Amino acid sequence: MIGLHIIVVLWRPIMTQGDTTAAVGWIVILERISLAVVASWVICSFLWRSFEAFAPTARVSMPGETEDEAQIHQASRLSTILPLIRNLVFGGIFAVTSLIVLSALGINIAPLLAGFGVLGLALSFGSQTLVKDVVSGIFFIADDAFRVGEYVDTGKLKGTVERISLRSLRLRHQNGQIHTIPYGQLQAVTNYSRDWSTVKFELKFERDDDPEKIRKTIKKVGLAMLEDEELGPEFLVPLKMQGIQDVTENSLVVRLKFTARPGNPSILQREAMKRLLPALREAGLSLASNAVTVRSGPGGLSDAEAAAANARLATKPIEPEAAAET
Repeated sequence: MIGLHIIVVLWRPIMTQGDTTAAVGWIVILERISLAVVASWVICSFLWRSFEAFAPTARVSMPGETEDEAQIHQASRLSTILPLIRNLVFGGIFAVTSLIVLSALGINIAPLLAGFGVLGLALSFGSQTLVKDVVSGIFFIADDAFRVGEYVDTGKLKGTVERISLRSLRLRHQNGQIHTIPYGQLQAVTNYSRDWSTVKFELKFERDDDPEKIRKTIKKVGLAMLEDEELGPEFLVPLKMQGIQDVTENSLVVRLKFTARPGNPSILQREAMKRLLPALREAGLSLASNAVTVRSGPGGLSDAEAAAANARLATKPIEPEAAAET
């Protein structure tokens, strides 16, 4: 572009002599077009590198990849908003560059601007659903309701936020399916990846088990998990017994809970169950069974005597009076 400008400046006095005015005009037009294209390219390149530095383009991690191979998504508000701003800025630069090129070619762009304004107004009135989606998306993003990489539940669909556009939200289900949801269809969003997550679950023990012994065993397992190098940093409140939830006919229902960092607390729950079972067996505690046990009271017949009495009743002949009465 600089070389073309130097050529135009040096050769302009010579080429203006004679019938070379048309050629000079085309060279000037070419210079303006080159200036607009190169300037837009430089601006786009600078902005692209700047956006990539603050919010790199997210890559979908494939099943089976390790944490080192998979790219870690930046779950921040800045990394969520910047891709939208980047697309809007690049679209604006492309539109301005196109108008400059058309103006350099001698085309009157005033009617085009007026026509685009009328077309935009017609689209806004005719596509109310599209306008609703865009406006709802702006407010969802302004409220910071979700970010890229977070696990959300929209009421009917749930999954990890994979992409946020100006009109729709794309969720990746844990089984691999992709859900694309327009913002206008979102009524309420439940975010499972913010601040902390408390998990509560229940275990049923035999009614004769000592509650204090159960509490100490659970606390011992919770402290052991808290000291683990991999699991410990994920806990905010260690695993502990919350109390006796209920007492049924054949079991003692105990509630357990822990508080962990957001992400995947179900992994911690599975690891807790894995460690609790052998610790409870070692402490002499057993989980309750659904089997119903019938026990005879004092002075009742034993099992052998009851079986023999039933056998005698089954083989005893029916008396005539009793048969007549029946």
